[in-house]
Amino acid sequence: MKRKIRIAALLLAVIAALSLSGCGGSKSSSSPAASAGSYYYASENSAAYDAAPAEEPMAMPEEAEAEYGISGRTDAMPTAQDMSEKIIYNANINLETTEFDAAIERLGAMVKELGGYMESTSVSGSNYNSIARGNIGARNADYTIRVPSANFSALTGGLAELGNVPFSRTYTRNVTMEYYDTQSRLDAYKVQEQRLLEMLSVAETVEDMLAIQRELTDVQYEIDSLTGTLRYYDNQVGYSTVYLNIQEVREYTPEPTIKLTYWERMSKGFRESLHNTGSFFKELFLWFVTSLPWLIPLCAALAALIALLRRRISRDPQRAQLRAQRREARAAARAARKAARKGGDGGPKEE
Repeated sequence: MKRKIRIAALLLAVIAALSLSGCGGSKSSSSPAASAGSYYYASENSAAYDAAPAEEPMAMPEEAEAEYGISGRTDAMPTAQDMSEKIIYNANINLETTEFDAAIERLGAMVKELGGYMESTSVSGSNYNSIARGNIGARNADYTIRVPSANFSALTGGLAELGNVPFSRTYTRNVTMEYYDTQSRLDAYKVQEQRLLEMLSVAETVEDMLAIQRELTDVQYEIDSLTGTLRYYDNQVGYSTVYLNIQEVREYTPEPTIKLTYWERMSKGFRESLHNTGSFFKELFLWFVTSLPWLIPLCAALAALIALLRRRISRDPQRAQLRAQRREARAAARAARKAARKGGDGGPKEE
């Protein structure tokens, strides 16, 4: 009996490896982390995956079936007709608005109406002090929005009502084959778990029980891992993700012209430079006027400090003597140049 249990346990491990390799490819192919970069547009994968014939899992040897009454057959992988498409939708969108607070309020109402929620929120920018000075257009908000996939298009299309959308990009990822491959492997592991439990119930020695328990622990670990992967897919397929950035601006980014001539580009660049220069000096004048209460005392303190230093330097006898020597040298140089100019004229002419 002991020898038969050991043989059956070893055969069971081999059968599990063979049946899993036939059912579903490598583990890495079904892992969300391994395929996180395989994004592509829905238009490129609109055709469904072709159905691949599933291999029949290897059967339990007749000796083990007769001894324990355990069947080695598992259900085959579902065909393409039984598969519903599993597609993950994501989007990156930038939004400009001149009414920041109103846009955020309307965004929250829109997401709630569509049955979604804010997974993460970050708002930064101007404070009361800068707003009081007229410095607006610096506030930003970043959102990670989860919305039911059925309402994904309604959300991305409705954001244009909140302001200007200068950038929008949608990504789709078809995980149909990965999903059903993971499901098939999970079913196979569950069958193996049931068989190991049945074998554990008829084991007669502690050694056999420990050997079966080790195999059972490995199988249950794989079951938990694959179950978590399926939960991840169900969550990503059921709820789409929108990464939204909202920026407060004074005026919207103009829509680009398809093609500009050389003179149009020059004229546009000149107008933009003129506008930016005017905005710079306007903000500089605003800063200067609002900063006068502390600029005036600061300038007065600097002028007093400079006057004090000049007075101390002028009272230094060595420096005073040095300055007098320099003045004498400059006066002698001027007199020499003046005499040289008179000598160059040749003096008065004789008749």
